[in-house]
Amino acid sequence: MLKIMLKKVICIICAVPLLAVLSLAPLRILAEEDGGYGQAGACAENGILDGEAGDGSAVREDMLSGPAGNAAAQEEAAGNGGSGEGETVDGMADGAGSGEGASEGADKVFGAGDAGTGALSYTEDDLYVMAHVLAGECQSYPDEEQLYVGSVVLNRRNHPSFPDTVRGVVFQKGQYTCTRDGNYYREPTGRNWENARRLLESGSVLPGHVIWQSGRRQGRGVYIRTRWHYYCY
Repeated sequence: MLKIMLKKVICIICAVPLLAVLSLAPLRILAEEDGGYGQAGACAENGILDGEAGDGSAVREDMLSGPAGNAAAQEEAAGNGGSGEGETVDGMADGAGSGEGASEGADKVFGAGDAGTGALSYTEDDLYVMAHVLAGECQSYPDEEQLYVGSVVLNRRNHPSFPDTVRGVVFQKGQYTCTRDGNYYREPTGRNWENARRLLESGSVLPGHVIWQSGRRQGRGVYIRTRWHYYCY
């Protein structure tokens, strides 16, 4: 009887460690599985699973390949606004500003850009010279006479036998007496300025072939004679 009891005690004593080992084995397996999953998850989250770079560049290359990727890249570049065409536009704007500064002092052009209105383009110098030649040749004459005098200037400018600028026509050697006797430098009246502007904006009131204004007949014939001048062609 005693022997049987001793055998049972010995069996119990030997079984306890074995049971302890067997009971802890599943927990260890589960712990290892959990730990391995957590490590893999962390690697995936950091973008380094299967050798990918930590910044996710491998995934980015896959996403940005093909037409859809190109569109995404363009949208991102547009959102950043710091490269590519944006810089070119800024450069062009800066260049335009420099050009404007460099052109200060040049004659301002009037009438240009008035599309559809029929307005002619002219410069400040054109207006200045036209007003002064009207003051020098017919300062106090009626508007009609002033328009005739100015029309001959415009017709000559457009004629191949004369200079192609208002100033060139007026100061052509031997043509306008007022440039020699000093009357050109009179201060134009308000009517002189207004008639000069009207001529430059609307054009000649005489036919284009009328290129002579004089106190006597010139050219091939007289188009019109006024109290003060012959206007000839």
